[in-house]
Amino acid sequence: MNLTPHLQTLGLSKNEAKVYIELLKLGQTNVGPVVSKTRLHRQLVYEALNKLVDKKLTSFVIKNNRKYFQAAPPVNILKLIEKKEELAKQILPELSKLQINSIDKIEIHTLYGQKGFFDNLAEVINSAHDTDGIIRIIGGAKDTDFYRTIGEKYPDYVKLLEKKKVKKYLIAPDSSSEEFKQKFVTEKGSVLKTLVFGLSAPTYTRITQEMVSIEIYASDVTVIQIKNKAIAKGYLEHFQLLWGQADTYRA
Repeated sequence: MNLTPHLQTLGLSKNEAKVYIELLKLGQTNVGPVVSKTRLHRQLVYEALNKLVDKKLTSFVIKNNRKYFQAAPPVNILKLIEKKEELAKQILPELSKLQINSIDKIEIHTLYGQKGFFDNLAEVINSAHDTDGIIRIIGGAKDTDFYRTIGEKYPDYVKLLEKKKVKKYLIAPDSSSEEFKQKFVTEKGSVLKTLVFGLSAPTYTRITQEMVSIEIYASDVTVIQIKNKAIAKGYLEHFQLLWGQADTYRA
């Protein structure tokens, strides 16, 4: 059996494993026979021996000003693993704190103009693609604002949606034009519902399971991105509440 890879799995380097195996066979010996048996450079053998001594898998004595090395009993490997396990238990609480801090982290970005607007759309589409494949949208802005702002980038937007196989669920004011409603529902994977009241803000809010983006339409569009799963969950719950109250549009 080739024991070297097994010893590597247990935490030894390849050279350490080779040297330790030969020491077990040779018994107490100086470095010469180990170099001969392992076919490693003398310096590499010394480095491996020093590390094995540190790990208490090898010991040495000095005779006539020469070091003689001897492998420690293989049971010491278990002690080495137990020591690592104890260290892991000690640092686990601190590692868990780091994970919690990472989960709670909130990223907020502000993007401007058509480029920022389209970059945000691409991020939202990718986010939906990586989660449940749906962008949920709450619309209150004028029905012309989105298509006016996206302009000549509209075909690229539609292609990206189709490429990523992302669906869109939109809640829009019932007062939106018939032209807008029909154009939206003809986009593949789009579902439109409308509300008579409650959507007066001049914004579009796009929601995925991990981020929220708020498009503010004024003289120039501004987009606020919020990347945080807990916040996104709150927006999703609000969307579902409105979705249940809204009427499905049928062209």
